[in-house]
Amino acid sequence: MAYDVVIKGGRIYDGSGLPSFSGDVAINGTQIVEVGRINGSARRVIHADGLAVAPGFIDFHTHMDAQLLWDPLATSSCFHGVTTLIPGNCGLSLAPCRPEDRENVIGSFVRVEAMPSQVLRRAVEWEWESFPEYLDRLRQRLGVNVAALMGHCALRQFVMGEESSERAATPDEIEQMKAILREGIKAGAIGFSTNQNRRHMREDGRPIPSRLATDDEILELAGVLGELNSGSVQISRGTLGIACPVEQDVDLFHRIAATSGRPVIWQSIAHRHSAPELWRKLLDLAQESLSKGAPSYPLCNARLFNGRFNLKNAQTFDDLPSWKQVMFLPVEQRAEVFRDAEVRRKLRFEAVEDTRPTNFSRRWDQIFLIKAASPKNQPFEGKSVEEIARSLNKDVVDTFLDISLEEKLETMFQNSGSRDELTTAEILRSPFTLVGQSDAGAHLIYHAGYGYATRFLGYWIRENKVMGLEEGIRKLTFMVASLFGLYDRGLIRPGMAADLVLFDPQTVRECEPEMVNDLPGGEKRLIQRALGVKMTMVNGAVLVEDGEHTGVFPGRVLGNGTAALH
Repeated sequence: MAYDVVIKGGRIYDGSGLPSFSGDVAINGTQIVEVGRINGSARRVIHADGLAVAPGFIDFHTHMDAQLLWDPLATSSCFHGVTTLIPGNCGLSLAPCRPEDRENVIGSFVRVEAMPSQVLRRAVEWEWESFPEYLDRLRQRLGVNVAALMGHCALRQFVMGEESSERAATPDEIEQMKAILREGIKAGAIGFSTNQNRRHMREDGRPIPSRLATDDEILELAGVLGELNSGSVQISRGTLGIACPVEQDVDLFHRIAATSGRPVIWQSIAHRHSAPELWRKLLDLAQESLSKGAPSYPLCNARLFNGRFNLKNAQTFDDLPSWKQVMFLPVEQRAEVFRDAEVRRKLRFEAVEDTRPTNFSRRWDQIFLIKAASPKNQPFEGKSVEEIARSLNKDVVDTFLDISLEEKLETMFQNSGSRDELTTAEILRSPFTLVGQSDAGAHLIYHAGYGYATRFLGYWIRENKVMGLEEGIRKLTFMVASLFGLYDRGLIRPGMAADLVLFDPQTVRECEPEMVNDLPGGEKRLIQRALGVKMTMVNGAVLVEDGEHTGVFPGRVLGNGTAALH
């Protein structure tokens, strides 16, 4: 028998978690047709000696909603073996959206996901109003597959207008939202996302709409997925254990999963210096919920959160009231207020002395000056603010603000976000956690999380041996595909979609992020390349080979609307 493509002699990690084996994979069209020892001819034979052959990775936490419109290749995700990505997380999506609401929808992305407003306003042409129309726009050209969630913020804004950021919804408004969500799921949305993070605001400082939703509203909307027996719920509540007891949050996740019967993916479990035992409690609560039969899963992350920022764009301090108030001022006024002694007293209390729980760790030894804007301060590059303050015999907040003001707020800092690695390894190993929070498409000048999978494979699995490669690949593929209902992805089996990644287990790793000016209008962002990834295949076509795009665009919109593509 003749095939389109045969991958010969690779080590096959089929996504199931079963032991890997040496073998071949045959592809016809968009599907895998045989696995094992294959002797037939092929139009192309790919020799995979020394390489792992795995299902393509599914990046389930992205904010590529806008980027896909001008970058259908989804860089830099495609270079790391990602073949399917899921936008629409954290309650944010670009549809449904009426013309009069476009500025407010964009405003949520600008502030919550730190996307340049000028890029969004220049590049998003709004060729849609409904969610099905947005999916149709994506179908025009895609490099990777896209399976999109519908965001709660857009739903509320569409039904309630500006009041969506002011109050709870009425029963009639909830019914309207349910009808629109139902339409979206039938058209191809793979679920619904919501967000009650108290730090998340629009560009104008108003709360994002989903923050005003009651638990009953969320349960009603999740019920639509149960009614259709389709889709998953992604939910963000901010740092668990700060706004309310963790038991209360996890109980809500359990109730959503139990009443709808649909998987819930909640955010998130991580080690925090300010609450060093919280991760254990969350894992125990997750296990307890799952033992009762509710499909409620926490996510975690293998990548570093090395957030870069300056005082023109920082979101690091958004849950500190005085800092937040200053950071929402115009830049010129902001600089003047930072000089005020009484303001500094309040800022110092919140960022150093206060003991109340906060997302900001108050670890000034973990905030580094990475790029000075003037030659005078270049000797401080690579040093923490605490170390600089000690050398100058000054207070840390005064040091931080004085250098920033001297350099017109352009000094670049990095919050290292250090965490206990033994704890992180245990979180990653848990059978209950989903690995992946790339945030790809968001926070474009702060950090680059595209390489979450290659870091997981290289740093955590090869170098730190947190688990076997078979289990690690299962977490990046079949586990994700199962929870999001992508039932023809995530496994290497005859009849499954030919989404594959070929990589060298001995060298695979993420590269350091690089700043480039490749956004619309020449705006800058961080990109990230990969080491050891030989090839990324999407629907049977080679999308990326040796780190370069081959020129094809074989991606599809996945979900109930997929049939329209065949």
